Amino acid sequence: MASTLEKTRISDAEMEQRRRLVNSADHSNAMEGLKRDPATDHIFEAFIRGEIEATDIVPMLKEFRAANG
Repeated sequence: MASTLEKTRISDAEMEQRRRLVNSADHSNAMEGLKRDPATDHIFEAFIRGEIEATDIVPMLKEFRAANG
């Protein structure tokens, strides 16, 4: 029996959908002349793997910026 603290693994299809969302956002930002800082890749990879939700991304980016200037 899985621990209640253990997050349910998302499906490969969900991971691919999340990867497409991140890639689409990257493309959209690039069209505006913006590029994602590679130092934040771990945040987006955590989203793709299902470890965090979309609503966690912005607060984590803000926390990262505050800690890393």
